[in-house]
Amino acid sequence: MTNNHAPDDTDTTTLTIDEGSVPAPSKRRLESRRRILAAARQLFVERGYHGTRPQDISKAAGVGHGTFYLHFADKLECFLAFAEEASKELEMFGEQHHTHEAQTLKEGVHEILSVIFNYSEENPGVLAAAMTDINVLATEEMDMPMPDQRWAEQWGDNVKEWQAKGEVAADIDPLFAGHVLLGMIRQVGSYGARAETTKEEVLEKLTQAMIRMLTD
Repeated sequence: MTNNHAPDDTDTTTLTIDEGSVPAPSKRRLESRRRILAAARQLFVERGYHGTRPQDISKAAGVGHGTFYLHFADKLECFLAFAEEASKELEMFGEQHHTHEAQTLKEGVHEILSVIFNYSEENPGVLAAAMTDINVLATEEMDMPMPDQRWAEQWGDNVKEWQAKGEVAADIDPLFAGHVLLGMIRQVGSYGARAETTKEEVLEKLTQAMIRMLTD
């Protein structure tokens, strides 16, 4: 059985203030976690969730198998950390590439989708992997928010803002609409990867479909 406390990842930080204080993670521990997440990202993209094992991640990261469990309780927790990282990257990407304040529903939807499509183009497969249906992964109730739930809620918040402006039907349930919109992105992303069509064409068609769903 592998020793879970690998010498190169032992946290040697000691308590320096009050007894019971939580020590800050050591640089080696932070570095090993970064390497594990980088390896997990690559494998989840290349092999998918079910095709990736914790020992595969450890090997790709160049750390002992026991080191994986110093950072994550299991593969699902590692996957959620990867998805959280991808979500934050997408948000930062959107902030950096935000061009102007959308004035209409079409502009708003198109702007959000453009960010998603452009991020996906620069980071192939990352969002597709992060959007894996979490319901088939979790075997018990999780305390951590699921990636698809958070993204659906973000779309729901956008729907509420559009409703306040009178651009979206008032009788639409924002959160339900958020899940529908997220599902459309997931399915169209798969279609776009297979179909011989340009990103611009897919973006335009998806924008139109979303607007019709929100206004009809």
